[in-house]
Amino acid sequence: MPPTIRPVSSKRDLAVFIALPRRIYGDFPDYVAPLDHDRAQLIDPKKSAFWTHGEAAYWLAYDSKKKPVGRISAQIDDLATGPQHEGAGYFGCLDAIDDAEVVAALVETAQAFLAGKGKSLMRGPFTLSINAESGLLIEGFTAPPMVLMPWHPPYLRAHLEAAGYRLVKVLHSYAFDRRRSDLAERLEKLGMERRRRGFSVRPMRMDHLGEDAELGRVLFNGSWAANWGFVPVSQAEMAAMIKAFRPLLKSDYGVFVEKGGELVGFALFLPNVFEITGDLGGAPSPLGWLKLAWRGLTRRFTSGRAVLFGVAPRLVGSVSGASVSLILVDEMMRRAGITGVQDLECGWILDDNYAMTSVVEWLGAQSTRRFGVFEASIQPLRAE
Repeated sequence: MPPTIRPVSSKRDLAVFIALPRRIYGDFPDYVAPLDHDRAQLIDPKKSAFWTHGEAAYWLAYDSKKKPVGRISAQIDDLATGPQHEGAGYFGCLDAIDDAEVVAALVETAQAFLAGKGKSLMRGPFTLSINAESGLLIEGFTAPPMVLMPWHPPYLRAHLEAAGYRLVKVLHSYAFDRRRSDLAERLEKLGMERRRRGFSVRPMRMDHLGEDAELGRVLFNGSWAANWGFVPVSQAEMAAMIKAFRPLLKSDYGVFVEKGGELVGFALFLPNVFEITGDLGGAPSPLGWLKLAWRGLTRRFTSGRAVLFGVAPRLVGSVSGASVSLILVDEMMRRAGITGVQDLECGWILDDNYAMTSVVEWLGAQSTRRFGVFEASIQPLRAE
């Protein structure tokens, strides 16, 4: 019997939508549920920064016993402009039981919504922006959970492809292990002392966090503007990320490289919140929330993820730009040591960004997981 697809139209529906992955993936040994509270910051229209520059619709799939068995979103991002986004609408939050019919019904519903908005292409998954959680996990299912990286079961790719979607981009995530004895040697072989001449490096200023966040956002947007899939990080999104992680941030989690008073490089890594939330489930008890508060105050994180990394646009592709990139990597390694982080994940990196992948692989980074971006043509129902 085909599933019943219903729109999310109430606060209760939204709660079911947010909690669904942990309810259907709970028996998978490699799945670790994020907090429902954190999911709401990405999805809830009243809380998500995405809704300041886009719109979205959500649906749930129910089986014959009226049990929720899948979900999907369809969204339009007003910041996704330029030729590569021409006619594109997006989907995300795709989670379902191992049933091709359920996935097909969800995808068709999202397509119909976007077609009604005049879109001719559906691409994803993104939650909800490419700057939040991107892609469908296609490799690395047993890797430890990492902040702002989604988890999906292996069967979901096959069902999505059976519904007519093709893989168009692969996003790589790499991990550096600071315990590797040769990492410092590899960096030194690149002549780091020579490359640092003329540049100054400083950490993030916690007493000017908003100002530094804006400086980093502007540089990041300029650095990556020419890349596939680029959508600028908005002020609202940057502010929301800083607000969400503010209690856990330290000055050494941010790196600013300057030359002659000009900001030419920026990197930001976030602590892996799964270290303190992973055993609490998606909806902690009152005692669980107390544990979380205590851990947040006392825990020295041992893993984290570089979420933003950029070089001044005028230096992209130049020798100086390469030096800035290496300085940022070197500084992240040094500052990770200061804060106690041993495992630093860098992701995502486009599969055809050979300049970046060759450097991180030469430095000994190991591929931890890959995410796929899929798309299919749809028939618009009206002109844009």
